[in-house]
Amino acid sequence: MLLSDRRGFLLAALALAGCGFVPVHGSNSKSQIFRNAVLVQAPKNRVEFELVRNLEVLLGPVTAKRYDLRYTLKVDEQVIVVSAAQQIDRFSLVGKLNFSLMDNDGVVILSKTAKSFTGYSATGTTVATERSKRDAYDRLMVILAKQVSNYIWTVDRI
Repeated sequence: MLLSDRRGFLLAALALAGCGFVPVHGSNSKSQIFRNAVLVQAPKNRVEFELVRNLEVLLGPVTAKRYDLRYTLKVDEQVIVVSAAQQIDRFSLVGKLNFSLMDNDGVVILSKTAKSFTGYSATGTTVATERSKRDAYDRLMVILAKQVSNYIWTVDRI
């Protein structure tokens, strides 16, 4: 019985392979011109390094620079939970990333703001809290990088 279920699954997968669907960022997509062509501003600290690293993963490493991505990053850390004993138990990180995509002539193609938030717990040891904080910053940079890449992939004028 299990074998027939596998065959049915494989046949369904083969049938879908020829259905005409193409990837959003496929080779015939006009947004493909941004792949491996966007040089991201150099990072100044560890948090910006994580942002740039994630952007390069999503946009591809630069092989032929045709566009520059400039940004300003601001992250606010806020206390969101204080226990009855007046101990801080949870923090929230709110990130705001203003960015501009420019061509080689300095003409701004896209200028937007990406915003998001994440949080971390401060209930463990000092080492655990610091690791949790670092992880929260890294998660925030992943989210902001995905928002930026989504904005770039949807550019309709070039």
